[in-house]
Amino acid sequence: MQHEQASLLRQCKELLKKYGVKPRKRLGQSFLISRKALDLIVGALDPQPGELLYEIGAGLGTVTAEVAARSARVLAVEIDGGLIAALKDRFAGNALVDVVHGDALELPVPRVDKVVSNVPYSISSKLLLKLLREQNYSMAILTLQREFALRLVAKPGSSDYGRLSVSAQLFADIEIVGSVSRRAFYPQPEVDSLVVRLRPRSEHLSFFGDVERLTAALFSQRRRKLAKVAKNVGIDPRLLEGLVDLEKRVYELTPFEVLEIARTLRLAPQR
Repeated sequence: MQHEQASLLRQCKELLKKYGVKPRKRLGQSFLISRKALDLIVGALDPQPGELLYEIGAGLGTVTAEVAARSARVLAVEIDGGLIAALKDRFAGNALVDVVHGDALELPVPRVDKVVSNVPYSISSKLLLKLLREQNYSMAILTLQREFALRLVAKPGSSDYGRLSVSAQLFADIEIVGSVSRRAFYPQPEVDSLVVRLRPRSEHLSFFGDVERLTAALFSQRRRKLAKVAKNVGIDPRLLEGLVDLEKRVYELTPFEVLEIARTLRLAPQR
């Protein structure tokens, strides 16, 4: 396994040098050099022949190649021009891979079967919310920095629980499927990662904007009691009586309690 990782690292460095790509910290660029981690990600993704997958940040095409080898089609998006050249050379003549030069945060999520991404920390929140809002796929496998992934599954009342936890748990079913050491990447990031499986849920999607606005207001004072925070942000606490416990602190509210508040406020808009 160590010999294989050394081989992948050497190949990675050679390709970066060939295409004049210097990994940019600003973009959170780290490249997968671990067969074990690759098997975990692709195993969780379980690409099937004929499926269309959307890969966000295809890098040097390590995951792309593995997916295409299983006869699934890949729409591989990459923002870095040097990496685009590497990808186009690597997959020239491969009808299963379509390489797109663009910013996934600016592009609409296409209608696909599955999504896969090793997500740079700098765009984690924005990308996750985009995937929750634009539910044009059945499953996403995301490799996320450990602390960020733990926020997605955090329980009400815990230190990790916040706005992101509420949105993630309302608009998707989320499970952690495995861990990936920081040593699985080059350059090596500062923290380990977790691989997360996300299955979007659309039953409450019409309240996405309401929930985002409400959590932005409430969680700005997450440790204060709901009755006090509601007043502070212009919500009449009387509207919430019998709906939720007004003595609860904001970070103790369950995702569905937040949804119920959002639903109530839509029916009785504040003036």
